[in-house]
Amino acid sequence: MPAQAASGPDAALHVGIAQLPAPPVPGAKVRTPVRLETVVIPAGTDGMQLREVSGDQAADQIQGGALDAWVGALPTQSPLPAGVERASLGWSASPMAIMRSDTHVAAWGELKDRTVCLAADGRYRGELAARFGAIEQVYPSATDALLALRTGRCDATVQDEGFLRELLKFPEWHKFSAALEPYRHQDLVRLVRPGLPPAQRLALNRMTGIATLRAAVKQQARDIAFEVYLDQTVPDCH
Repeated sequence: MPAQAASGPDAALHVGIAQLPAPPVPGAKVRTPVRLETVVIPAGTDGMQLREVSGDQAADQIQGGALDAWVGALPTQSPLPAGVERASLGWSASPMAIMRSDTHVAAWGELKDRTVCLAADGRYRGELAARFGAIEQVYPSATDALLALRTGRCDATVQDEGFLRELLKFPEWHKFSAALEPYRHQDLVRLVRPGLPPAQRLALNRMTGIATLRAAVKQQARDIAFEVYLDQTVPDCH
């Protein structure tokens, strides 16, 4: 039986996200998480307890009192039980693909038997193979998946739409700007129990507000692009 989330203005805020970041390994390369909620709600924040809770379990845990809030990607029309508030955060976590600008792939179905690079901490493992017959190659991070795309080890990469659109603003990514628009839509959302104390609700709203998200995704894309740049030891595939 999960512990009940505490109540009262001074209680810890119990927040769930679908995937906690892996603890850093001494000597390992720096890798920025690809899920935006992992970036804006870091573990160890004062006054907050962060838990790993899947999207399928989030609403039930809030309704049952184990969580105060959850932040992550859910399908737009996903129903929720009574007693759980939902707010769209105005940021697309829909699956989008990018490829070399000279690709012959023009539709999702044309990924059948083609290689798609995915991040282990992303959202789409198994989906591209099941839905389109793509050959999935899973890399430890978005940085590694994007590096594989740049060096010709895969035909496409699929990540969150909001992140990829920000990444494509950098000049070095223009020749990888061929895109497949999302085949399904999902937003980043915030689920909250109705009785959350005002101070905690305000803190959560600030942490996941649109201005915070926009600033965070700009920095996230900049950091990941720089990580790819540092690791690219062979020329781009021409």
